[in-house]
Amino acid sequence: MLFSSLPLKPKYNSEEDDILQSFYTPLLSCAERYDRAVGYFSAAVLASAANGLEKFIDSGGKIRLVIGDPLTDLEYEAILKGMESPIEARSTQLSEILLNSTNKNLDILSYLIANKQLEVRFAFTYQGMFHKKVGIFYKASEIVVFSGSANETLAGLTKYNSEEISVYFSWRDSFLDYGEVEIENFVQLWENKQKRTKVVPLTSEFYKKIQKGINLKDLRKKIFKAEKTKLKTAHNPFFSYSFKKSDQSVKKIQLTQRVPRKPLTIKGRAFDLFNHQKKAICSWKKSDYRGLLKLATGAGKTITSITAIVELYEQRIKNKLSTFTIISVPYIELANQWVDELSQFNISAIKCYEKSANWKNSLDAKSLLYLNNKINFVCVVVVNRTLVLDDFQKAMSKIPNNDILFIGDECHHLGSEGLFSFLPNSKYRIGLSATPFRSDDDELEGSPFSDKNKLNLVNYFQGIISDYSLRDAIKDNILAPYRYEVIAVYLNEEEEALYEELSLKITRLILESKKEALPSDKKNLLTSLCGRRSRLLATCKGKLPALIKYLKNKSELDLQHSLVYVGEGKAPEANNPYIEDVTKELFAIGVKVAKFTSGESSVQRKSIMKNFKNKEIDALVAMKVLDEGIDVPVCKTAYILASSRNPRQYVQRRGRVLRKSDSKSEAKIIDFVVLPSKTSKTQAAENLRKAELKRIQDFKATSLNPSEVEIESVNLGLY
Repeated sequence: MLFSSLPLKPKYNSEEDDILQSFYTPLLSCAERYDRAVGYFSAAVLASAANGLEKFIDSGGKIRLVIGDPLTDLEYEAILKGMESPIEARSTQLSEILLNSTNKNLDILSYLIANKQLEVRFAFTYQGMFHKKVGIFYKASEIVVFSGSANETLAGLTKYNSEEISVYFSWRDSFLDYGEVEIENFVQLWENKQKRTKVVPLTSEFYKKIQKGINLKDLRKKIFKAEKTKLKTAHNPFFSYSFKKSDQSVKKIQLTQRVPRKPLTIKGRAFDLFNHQKKAICSWKKSDYRGLLKLATGAGKTITSITAIVELYEQRIKNKLSTFTIISVPYIELANQWVDELSQFNISAIKCYEKSANWKNSLDAKSLLYLNNKINFVCVVVVNRTLVLDDFQKAMSKIPNNDILFIGDECHHLGSEGLFSFLPNSKYRIGLSATPFRSDDDELEGSPFSDKNKLNLVNYFQGIISDYSLRDAIKDNILAPYRYEVIAVYLNEEEEALYEELSLKITRLILESKKEALPSDKKNLLTSLCGRRSRLLATCKGKLPALIKYLKNKSELDLQHSLVYVGEGKAPEANNPYIEDVTKELFAIGVKVAKFTSGESSVQRKSIMKNFKNKEIDALVAMKVLDEGIDVPVCKTAYILASSRNPRQYVQRRGRVLRKSDSKSEAKIIDFVVLPSKTSKTQAAENLRKAELKRIQDFKATSLNPSEVEIESVNLGLY
């Protein structure tokens, strides 16, 4: 097997990776040659990698080992000047240790030396100088080089110590810049061509003594009998160094898999599900472990589904069955949030998003361990754009469908043609969304075609099995109550004329589509017209001045922890994106504000969110990235300038500010509704009023002040 066929990563950290089992042993088992330079060495690592070592020995593999031996300044100077050499003493000392030892770890060294498969040289340095730790595996034309902090001790290659290595592969471009340099450095070291280190081979008498004193056949049986892989208490490094060294004995290590379990507490409170969450899981089980959970935004969809993961795992493990969980989400921020929540249930998820180099090797390695029954649980969090990639689909195709639990968060995305065909044919399925299906009014927002998404979602998840509304959540004190305020913004004459023109063209195309299917050019035209009309409403000229006026007139208003939702794109004839104009105007009146969009990097968004929570930023201005699933409980006020009539969108935006927090007794929503002039009586104008009234009535129904909202609606002429 070539190295390039192994699931290797470019970097390993012992806090996250089992370097010994996932890197060292697989390479050793198929290597032809292994060069290693270390500050100190323990044969316990070879014993713990006995499976790989036996294959290495049988294939005639060779090891060249350089071990650092620190000296005092006087000893170091004497060696460099040729006045003395401790190598004879080291050779004698090592031969006595090996020939008289009953330690199985040292037997491995004895066998390799006697079989002429291990050559050892010592790098004599002054105290603390020999820091270089590099290893090189060779197989045919392929080379793998690694360097870093890990010594050749069991502690250095397991999670007992915090170690890190970087890996370079001869079949990748980076090898010329990094791997070749390390190879050249090792050769220079081995041939004693480095200026400040004296490298000396063991004496020939040493090798003769070992070969004469060892029975290779008997020793091999002793090394590789059944209990060979059990970890023994490791010995100290071979020699007593010239200055005091710390004890390097290694404790017995139990390398166990993290398995799902329910936490005792979450955020300082005893863990327990609410009744609606328990009922949702019960309904899912009764529905043959498939179904859509339509739970209000903020009602605990994530915790509900993670609890379902734990309960499914516990049920299957009783029958000696493994579980592979895939969680699909639309955005990276939401993915990171899932990873954090999963960790509270002792689940370490593979993060399949951003660059494939960050996750592919980890996914392949975990999948391999899973398929070979080395581990019985894997959890993957993947963003939708990664879900469709060949690398991800190929990896998932190897996992038995009967083992897979697929969870689709904000699952309304998954019904689209671009995603639906990539969903796994898993036995277990959970769909999560406060609004899984669009309403008939969505065509006003640019989606005037038949709803294939709904049919796809119903067929895949087998329908809604749990429905917990916003009203239910507020009544049960799971979400905060809120006050709702309506601010009217009227289209100017030019905008109203454009709105009428676009609406007329849209109506004609919709009527035409009901008679016969539209050709692709007309479908594209219809989508374009709907998009233009939506942007017109979202960025109309009166909206931003209305916001600034409202804030100036409410000097007592606390703007901390506020969200400002704005429309996408540019206003007609504008040079800048609308979100930039809003951000600048807010900043100009003294609001500490920041954009929070997909345009900012993940690091930037993380910093912005931290500053927002710490009150270093008053308000966030967002378009869509805060719509779905992002958990910001501290938010207490929302200014909705986007004028969306899409129930899915405004339900989610309302939910953002209703999540409970210690500092919030109630929330506030200020909705800037767009209306035609009061004198306009056209059909398009009436449709616009009806659409805005529908959203107002929806918000009013669960608000703390429905009577006030009703009076304002009458005053605006919406009835």
